Amino acid sequence: MLAALSIASLACGKKGPPLAPIVHIPAAVEHIEARRRGENVSLTVTVPAKNIDGTIPVDVGRIEVFAFTGTAAPPLSRFVELATRIGTITVPPQKPDAPPEAAPPPGTPVPGGPATLVESLTAEALVAMPIPPPPAAKRALPALPNAPAAAVETGPLRRFYYAVAFSPRGRPGPPGMIAELRLTALPDPPMDVKATYIADSVQLEWEPSGGLLGFLLERALAPELSPLENPLPEPATEKSSEPAAVAPLQGPTRYNVYRQIAPLEETVDPSKPASPPASSKPSGEGGVEPPPLGEGGPVNPTPLDTLTFVDPLSGLDGRQRCYVVRSVRGDGAQAVEGVASNPVCVEPVDDFAPEPPTRLSAVSSEGAITLIWEPNAEPDIAGYLVLRGEAGDATLTPVTDTVVTEARFIDRTVKPGVRYIYAVQAIDSRLPRPNVSGESARVEETAR
Repeated sequence: MLAALSIASLACGKKGPPLAPIVHIPAAVEHIEARRRGENVSLTVTVPAKNIDGTIPVDVGRIEVFAFTGTAAPPLSRFVELATRIGTITVPPQKPDAPPEAAPPPGTPVPGGPATLVESLTAEALVAMPIPPPPAAKRALPALPNAPAAAVETGPLRRFYYAVAFSPRGRPGPPGMIAELRLTALPDPPMDVKATYIADSVQLEWEPSGGLLGFLLERALAPELSPLENPLPEPATEKSSEPAAVAPLQGPTRYNVYRQIAPLEETVDPSKPASPPASSKPSGEGGVEPPPLGEGGPVNPTPLDTLTFVDPLSGLDGRQRCYVVRSVRGDGAQAVEGVASNPVCVEPVDDFAPEPPTRLSAVSSEGAITLIWEPNAEPDIAGYLVLRGEAGDATLTPVTDTVVTEARFIDRTVKPGVRYIYAVQAIDSRLPRPNVSGESARVEETAR
């Protein structure tokens, strides 16, 4: 008995074979969305936040995106085999102990966050691809006599997208979801876009998509066919030689407005014609390079049903603003935007004088005349100029060499018994030369 125990104790101290390293595989890409804008499709995927076994941090190095055009999506098990890889999203390695100042710049793919890939549709991408039958098994059963032929997929042409996450060692994650995009005809761009600016906004207007004829045809009622004019549907056949059809446009035409603002560092030369700002320059608002004009998010929160748009201005700083307008058909994820209109640019320089001050009144006291008026409501008012003259002389000149910052002034340079005429002008903060309003209504008062 003691010998057996001693043998067992010796066996417990013996080292076994080394354990295999734990291999982490990222979870499936659970969300992918496709939106078409002209000839480009913007794909947004959600980077997996954990591994397939639920552990974190997720071990993901890249996401590969595949696309397939047809009337039906291939099976998940064969999607990668039949589709075309259109791009790769690289996910930088995560550093959990990194300080806050070392955070990745905006737009960098991070676990659990969105990542974007843009596909430019080519002519090949708009042609349906066949789905060949799967490879025959080695011991396939003989076909039954008079067996019906396989059904042929019909319907509108669609583009299907599928994303797979890979670990840094190249191990793919499990299958995720498939996004679908109908390849509809593109709406025509709006015509004759014009932009003008006033003191506090830029006002845009344009002609409808397709011109006046397209505007009228879109709103015309569909003709009703009589039973004699409506032919009976043809019997279905097993095979069809006609190519997949491009889906017609759905819904009314609406519009999205896109804007790009020149950097603060850029000086505008009024002698040169306005042109779109270069997309390679920083935006001046956060130092992030802006997308090309018409490729970022629209200024309007929802598509417009009107042919006009007003873009409010928080201030006229002289920076050039360029706009394009895109036509929109459809709703939600199936909404399709056409190509952008020609860009139109404005340089909103503040050439607008303030309103003249109102309700000016004068009160005489011993050795002084006090002036009070209603302050101007413009946000860029720097102050006021007080003008004075004597009765019988229509010429008024400034009382002081400096701007009066309050809506009141005490004139202590008056002479007793002299009747004075006063007016006030508002002045704004534009540099180097401010805008000056017209005179207020004049008032008269005799000094004591």
